[in-house]
Parts: sequence; C-alpha cells; structure tokens
Amino acid sequence: MPRFFFNHKSDASPVEVDIDGIKLQSLNDALEEASFAAKGAMALADEPTRGEFQIEDEGRVMVARVPYAVTEGKAE
Repeated sequence: MPRFFFNHKSDASPVEVDIDGIKLQSLNDALEEASFAAKGAMALADEPTRGEFQIEDEGRVMVARVPYAVTEGKAE
C-alpha cells in the first residue's frame, strides 16, 4: 500500500511538512483525506484565510493539491 504525505500551506503559516505520511490504497483515497482535512481547517478558521494541502507520493513528488478558502467567515 503506498504512503502519501500531506503538507499544509496557508496564509497564516509557512509550509508545514508532513514527515510521517499515511498509507492509503490510492491517490483517490489521498484526495478524500486531504478534502476532509481542508474542511476541518475551514471549520476552525476564525478569520479569512486561504491554504492548501499538497499531496506527495512516496518519492516526495507532489501529485495533487487541495486548496481551500474562507472569506468573511464563510467557507468556499
């Protein structure tokens, strides 16, 4: 089972590098995981912010991005 890494970048902080990763069946599962994390980040935001989860494969090559944004207290 491949391992995926989920780095997080936002307006409020520099890139947070995932050093552990998660073993998942596929890139689709990794996208679902990142989407869930993005929804959590939006729920916790108390001010407008933008960010993204950068998904890397086992070779630490970026394979996808899941962006999110909260503007005026409303998640996009």
